Amino acid sequence: MDNQNNTEQKLEKKSALRVVIHSFFVVPFIIAIFALLIFLVVRIMTAEPNKARDYLEDVKIGGTTKRWQGAFELSKILSNPEMVPSDDRFVSEMISAFEYSSNDRDIRVMQYLALAMGATKDVRYASALIKSLGHSESEMVMASAHALGNIGHNSAVNPLMSILEHGDSKVRLQSVISLGKIGEGSSIPALKEMMADPEANVRWDAAIALAKQKDASGQRILLDLLDRNYLDSFPNIDETEQVQAMMVAINVSPFIQDLDLKRSLEKLREGDPNLKIREVARLALTQFE
Repeated sequence: MDNQNNTEQKLEKKSALRVVIHSFFVVPFIIAIFALLIFLVVRIMTAEPNKARDYLEDVKIGGTTKRWQGAFELSKILSNPEMVPSDDRFVSEMISAFEYSSNDRDIRVMQYLALAMGATKDVRYASALIKSLGHSESEMVMASAHALGNIGHNSAVNPLMSILEHGDSKVRLQSVISLGKIGEGSSIPALKEMMADPEANVRWDAAIALAKQKDASGQRILLDLLDRNYLDSFPNIDETEQVQAMMVAINVSPFIQDLDLKRSLEKLREGDPNLKIREVARLALTQFE
C-alpha cells in the first residue's frame, strides 16, 4: 500500500512538474516564436517601400562606391511601380541628388539616377533630364535620352531632336529610339532625315520609329531588316542580334499595312529557320487587313 502511495505521489509530482514546465517555459516559448513570426512578416511587408529611400540616402551621403551602387539599385527597383514612392518630397530629393551628382567624379552616379528617374515614368523628372541633355559626356546624354523616352512626355521631343546631329552615333541612336517611343507627329520630318544617317543602326531605328507612327517612309529599310541575306552582310551582327532586329521589324510592319511587307512576312512564316521568327511573323500577319 505504501508503495502504491509513493508511486501516486511521484506521478503527481511529475504531473505538477509538467504543468510548471508547460506553463512557464513551453507556452511562453510558443508565444515568443509566434510573435517573432508576426514581427518578421510585418517587417517584410513594411520594409519594401522604404528601400528606394534607403538607396537614395546612400547616394546622398555615402562614399564613392556607395553612391553609384545606391544609384544603380534605384535604377532597378524603381522599374517596379509598387516600389516607387510618389510623394513630392521623394521626387524633390531625387532631382536634387541628380543635379548635385553632376559634380561627382564618378559619372555612373548621375547615369544611374537618370535611368532611375526614367524608370518611374513620372513626368516630374522630365525637366531635370532635359537639362542634362547638354552634358559633355556622351554616356550621360544617352542615359538621359533613354530616360526621357521611357517617361514619354511631349516636352522632350524638341530637346531630343536637338541632339540628332550629335557627333556620337550612339547618342543619335538613343534619341531616335526615344522619339519612336514618344510617338509625337512633329518628330516625323526629323526621323525621315535620320534614315540617311551614316550609321546603319540609326537608319534602321528611324524607319522603325516612323512605322510606329504609321508612316511608311521607311518601308524599304524594313524590307531589308526582314531579309537575312541583307543582315548577313553585316559581319559584326551575330545571330541573336539578327533575330532581334528581324522581330522588331516584324512587329512594326502591320502599322503601315504594306503589301510588300506582308509578302515578306509570309515568306518568313513559311520558311525561316528560326521558330520564333516564324511564329511572330504569323501573329503579325493576323493584323493585316
